Amino acid sequence: MVSTGSCKSNSHEATFELLAKEPIVQIELDSLTSNVSNWLSFFYDAEQDSGLVFSIDNDQNELELYSLESGGLVSKLKFEEQGPAGVGKLSAISILALDSILIFPPFTNEYLGVNLATKTLKKGEFQKPDGFSSINSQTRFFRSIPFLKDNYLYTKTLFGGNYLLLENEELSGKPLMYRVDLSDGAVEFSKFTFPDDYWADGKRHYEFSSALNDNQLVFSFHSDHNIYYGVSFDEPLKKKLAKSKYLSQKFEDLPLGNDANARRGYFATTGHYGNLLYDQFRDVYYRFCYPKKEVEKDEDLRELVMFPQEFSVMILNSELDVIGETLLGNNDDKYAASNAFVGPKGLYISVNHPKSELNREEIFGFQLFTLDIKAQ
Repeated sequence: MVSTGSCKSNSHEATFELLAKEPIVQIELDSLTSNVSNWLSFFYDAEQDSGLVFSIDNDQNELELYSLESGGLVSKLKFEEQGPAGVGKLSAISILALDSILIFPPFTNEYLGVNLATKTLKKGEFQKPDGFSSINSQTRFFRSIPFLKDNYLYTKTLFGGNYLLLENEELSGKPLMYRVDLSDGAVEFSKFTFPDDYWADGKRHYEFSSALNDNQLVFSFHSDHNIYYGVSFDEPLKKKLAKSKYLSQKFEDLPLGNDANARRGYFATTGHYGNLLYDQFRDVYYRFCYPKKEVEKDEDLRELVMFPQEFSVMILNSELDVIGETLLGNNDDKYAASNAFVGPKGLYISVNHPKSELNREEIFGFQLFTLDIKAQ
């Protein structure tokens, strides 16, 4: 294990980097499965010293489990959309164990516990708060996965309604999470809210990612150089500067008109932060960052939104000090940054980018990156 230590200042020189290791990790797929997943994560069971890649196939309404070691499918479970055993459109889950998950049907007040070994379902309900999202689980762009602790289910939430009508003061009071008491379905909002000044200088995209490290929750916002963290659900977040060297100090404003192309251009080209992942094996965080991109006239904005060509991965230690940053995709190598996860050996990022020479339709391909001390 690489020791990252505790750094006294956020302004010291970066000392760690991510190094690509060969060969490319390959997992074989069947002809019906996309090689880019809409929900992808790795779950490691320390007691069993074993882990699996979990992937949702939206088109087939299936959950698929893969082995990194064998490079193949371990099992798949197809779910009904309708009927007594229906789960709706499978899109969001939380992994409790290698054989146990929770499913969160979209736009409902339900959750379902599933035993993957016996294929039994147990439904539960909660008091979904008005004006806020259902239980939220996503891994692609603003990763945030619900977790279970002391019979409470903790989840990210987004406010509903027209954000154009909100001002900075109202936004700063919006909670980022709520928790569900599984004994009676009651919901309690956290004291974690949007930063006080997030819209002080203009409206920016309000999405965020979160990562859990034991009892500490850490948040990274689309347009904020700071990292926010908290331990107590009942206390406001604290902040710490964690700026990428590839982003300018000021963020661009979100287009507020009805020009869909302008909004698409904003999401495709402006500098911003994306996923935040915690690496439990090395006790560091990976903060994905997307530098501003100049677009050629013939470039496909839709593709750039889904498959950014260049990004960096910041490395933060347990004290949330920046201890390294590695730029990726700036040469011939291209990565599908939305499909990334942490495993015992390091950080895995998909090579299934449309412009990657390593992109193969029948393969989940991952580049393994290891955390190494940067040569001086």
